[in-house]
Amino acid sequence: MYFVVGVILGIAVGYAYITIRNRREQSRFFAISEYWVYIPGEELPSQDKIMNLVLQGGAPVGTQEGLLFSDIRLHVALVLRAKNPHVFRPDIIADHITPTAEVLTALASSKAMIKIRYASEIRLKSDAHLQLLPYLSYAYQKLGEGLAVYDVNQERLMTKDEFTALLKANTNTKAAEFNIQTVWRPAELGGRVESRGLIKKGLPELVTDDVRADEKMLVESLVEEAARKIWTENQIPDQVEIESYDDRFQILVSPPSKGRARIRIMRLQTI
Repeated sequence: MYFVVGVILGIAVGYAYITIRNRREQSRFFAISEYWVYIPGEELPSQDKIMNLVLQGGAPVGTQEGLLFSDIRLHVALVLRAKNPHVFRPDIIADHITPTAEVLTALASSKAMIKIRYASEIRLKSDAHLQLLPYLSYAYQKLGEGLAVYDVNQERLMTKDEFTALLKANTNTKAAEFNIQTVWRPAELGGRVESRGLIKKGLPELVTDDVRADEKMLVESLVEEAARKIWTENQIPDQVEIESYDDRFQILVSPPSKGRARIRIMRLQTI
């Protein structure tokens, strides 16, 4: 009898521990937005000149964004190629990136990289960092004669001209379309689709199970649409419904773990 009671107590304690651990995992918050600006020199532009260009140079940046300059969660650092050559290799920073000849030339001509990061373990009261960081990166690119810009969280590598064009086309850099994309991760019998960029709001990235290669385009479209809805609502739901290609789909979202949320895609049948 004592043995049975001990086993029951052990199971109860173990279940309670797992439940508490899972709740803590789900309640943890971490948001990060980071850009790398590749420059031909080895010096940071003057902070006064940077602030003046951002706040008075016509960028759509207001008082709320300006206050982040004194926020300790904002970090800017110079990374030298001589000491960190790996961050100048696109095949290492993100293996799915296929760089253009222009990007490769820009990286080869860069002697340093300016890291611009905003990271928070406290739930954000606004999305001001999403508006500030792209324009702050542009200021460093312009004053530092930057050659390329890498959005670390979205895993998007651009030439300076591509980045400038992106900003001109999207003055609202808080929007989902500016921050989110999907990537294809090949596997033996197909691959999986993962979102990139949700972490900028402290939301977990979406990850599918392995799918067939011929389903790639459809699944990428569904995951991107789901990620945009989650971005707009700023929370992870249990499920998301999407209409695509004249069909309705239900995306079931598992509880997040370690910054990722596994999803299952189901086609809804009309009876």
